[in-house]
Amino acid sequence: MYSSNKADEQLTITNRLNNAETLFQTEFDSRSFYLNGFAETVAFDYGLINNFDEDARSLAVALNNHRNRIAANLAMIVDQTGLIRVQLITDKDDNGKTRIRRGSEHQKAFGDLSALIDGETGRFYQLDGNIYKISFSAIKTGPATIGWVGFGFRVDSELASNLSKTTDLIIDFVANENGQLRSLGSSQTDVDLELSERIITNQQSEEVIARAYKFASVGSADYLVLMHGARDDFVALLQNRWVQLLLLTAMTLMLSLTGAYLIAAGITKPVKALVEQAKKLAAGDYNQTVKIADKSELGQLANEFNVMQQAILARENTISHRAYHDQLTDLPNRNMLKLTLSQLGKQHESFCLMHLNICRLKDVNDTLGHDAGDKVIIEVGKRLNQIKALNLVAHLGADEFAIICQSTTADNINATMDIIHDSLHKSFTYQGIALQLQVRVGIAFYPEHQADTLLLLQKADTALHHCRQKRHDFEIYDPSQDSNTVERLSLINDLKTAISDNQLTLFYQPKMNLQLQKVTHVEALVRWFHPTLGMVPPDKFIHLAEQTGQINALTRWVFHEAVRQHLAWREQGIMLNMAINISAENLKDPEFYPLVCDCFTEHNLDPSCFTLEVTESAVVDDPEAAIALLSRFKEHGIHLSIDDYGTGYSSLAQLKHLPVHELKIDKSFVMKLANDQDDQIIVKSTIELARNMGLTIVAEGVEDEFSLKWLAEHHCTLAQGFFISRPVPADELSTWLADSAEQLTQYYPQLA
Repeated sequence: MYSSNKADEQLTITNRLNNAETLFQTEFDSRSFYLNGFAETVAFDYGLINNFDEDARSLAVALNNHRNRIAANLAMIVDQTGLIRVQLITDKDDNGKTRIRRGSEHQKAFGDLSALIDGETGRFYQLDGNIYKISFSAIKTGPATIGWVGFGFRVDSELASNLSKTTDLIIDFVANENGQLRSLGSSQTDVDLELSERIITNQQSEEVIARAYKFASVGSADYLVLMHGARDDFVALLQNRWVQLLLLTAMTLMLSLTGAYLIAAGITKPVKALVEQAKKLAAGDYNQTVKIADKSELGQLANEFNVMQQAILARENTISHRAYHDQLTDLPNRNMLKLTLSQLGKQHESFCLMHLNICRLKDVNDTLGHDAGDKVIIEVGKRLNQIKALNLVAHLGADEFAIICQSTTADNINATMDIIHDSLHKSFTYQGIALQLQVRVGIAFYPEHQADTLLLLQKADTALHHCRQKRHDFEIYDPSQDSNTVERLSLINDLKTAISDNQLTLFYQPKMNLQLQKVTHVEALVRWFHPTLGMVPPDKFIHLAEQTGQINALTRWVFHEAVRQHLAWREQGIMLNMAINISAENLKDPEFYPLVCDCFTEHNLDPSCFTLEVTESAVVDDPEAAIALLSRFKEHGIHLSIDDYGTGYSSLAQLKHLPVHELKIDKSFVMKLANDQDDQIIVKSTIELARNMGLTIVAEGVEDEFSLKWLAEHHCTLAQGFFISRPVPADELSTWLADSAEQLTQYYPQLA
């Protein structure tokens, strides 16, 4: 035990140093990964690309804005000629505040341009006696590379302090230049370079545990991290533990020997008999019983043991049956289906697998109750099980069945489906009500559609999904039905991390006030820049967010980002009403209203400067609750707008009760105003309706000069569309706004 304790001491020390080294490497790897991902994101930033050929100050401001987002210590841009266009470095002043200055290599040649051209993005970078971990990413315009942008963090005392808190060791960073040591930073105030030299040469005393790890070599200098601490701090507990364990072991041994001696004489033989019987039970032998001619507790235990044996046998039979049969219908379940499919796959015989769904079972449950629905499921299973041509009928749960038919092929599938539908044709009567038993079926064949029998059900399920969409009685699987399935699943998984990984951004589309002849409103529109798929359109991920319950988090991010941009514009003297889209799920979120109100209060914002746009369909599900929440927003001073008006399900009676300030005409009525008289009538009537109800009107989808003139002549309040401006990033919109007033007046003098 003493020897083991000493070994534990050494193992503890080794593990602590190994863990410290692993944490150090992990910290560097995670920072490098984050820098690389951030550099790649910045390289696609339209504002940075747009300012690339501008003056160095504008480029430096754009670069510093990105640097500030991750608090990088070093940021630089290298053009395609190898010139360092901008180099920014952060330092601490005497008061500990961060200051930004140009690096010493600003407007100088980059030392290793060929590495950047070859795609080497991550490196250690030596600058002004410091070492930085930096990641570069190519800035491209089309296929052409116009430069590189890089961000890095400095290896210094701040990093050493963070690692020291994690490892509970003293962390020193040193540079070794031709045998001369120089401190780069430490988790303690003073660095003992003599101790550092002893650690590097492995000559430290036994009172110190330490490890030196070289993490970079640049030029003639090696850069090392030294991790060390006092040995006594780590092994003090282990030094006392072995004595306690020795005493405890001795006492336990004495008590065990004494107890064993006293017990063995009376119960050894009966216990052995019970042990043997337990072994037989464990092996599955339930036919033999144990007999002990004793009326004491051991005899009673033997009798109970025999009773338990019979109970286990009965339960095991029941469990075995339930494991492979459905409790409601007593038909084979999914486990039996998988077992059968596996056996058929080993036989390599072709067969047909059908995935069957009962139509309108939800209507039966909602109208007559779930007991009636269960009766329908039982009846369908009973009728299907009576069809001799079907080899296996399995109930998968709820309203779904799976059928295996070995005699059915693509040539005679119609005949098999006729047999199934004929068996269900006769109505089923429940409490005097005749219920029609109708099903839809998705069909897949082995091995034509899937060589793995356990995945064949997925193909049949895909066919069933398309069968529901097309409202057919049955549908045979086609590989084209799997289109976008992998991409959709990938988007669902990646959407969870899109916000935390900074993959989302907001674009802003201006709204032109047709009476004031200037832009007074903007709409915030979210964009997703996927790391591998590129820009993902909103129509591909918004509905996924709603279906997967992520829409609330997405809307919160959009709201906070829009507020942040509104504050930034306000500091620049740009006052614009900000429109934000919300969904039906947001209206059901009890935290959404206080979040919005608290945000306005925190930033001292005028709620009337914001407009919440909600579609008609969002109100249809629960009109009373939606109207009540919208009324609270209106009372708080927030403007409300009905988006895509005319395409939803609301009536004029419902519109009358909606507490909104604005109607937004859907673009489908506006885009063809020049050629469609019916659209002109609809838009004109909607404008007059809104004006009579005291509402402002917004027309989206303005894509030509005629539409803009026509809307102005008919007193539309706001216009929005590609003809005025596409959705653009905030920086680009700020520039556009600076020139838009003069351009709009010159281009549209008829609006004056």
